[in-house]
Amino acid sequence: MNAQNISAAAASHGPGTKDVTIFKIPIGKLGLVGSLLAGGACGFLAFFVTFFLAIIGITIYDSATGTSMLNLTISYRYIAAPVGILVMVAALTYLLSVWARGKFSGTE
Repeated sequence: MNAQNISAAAASHGPGTKDVTIFKIPIGKLGLVGSLLAGGACGFLAFFVTFFLAIIGITIYDSATGTSMLNLTISYRYIAAPVGILVMVAALTYLLSVWARGKFSGTE
């Protein structure tokens, strides 16, 4: 390799480059399909974590008040599903905007 190739390679990976990262994961390098999969995975993860916490919360509420309203449809229909959909929409909006910005700016 000559000096021009080495300096060009060093400049592209220098501190001046702005890669979009979350926890050092290069989000800006995802393609369209990767962005869609990552956004969907975020929504599903938020749904299942919220579903678990809602079940625990309803169980604690039932034992504290002495009622018997333990109905799992409350926990997934009114609590976990809206949270999962909201997180998925937010994640898809962010990831697709990062993808579109990279695509139309010519850096990809």
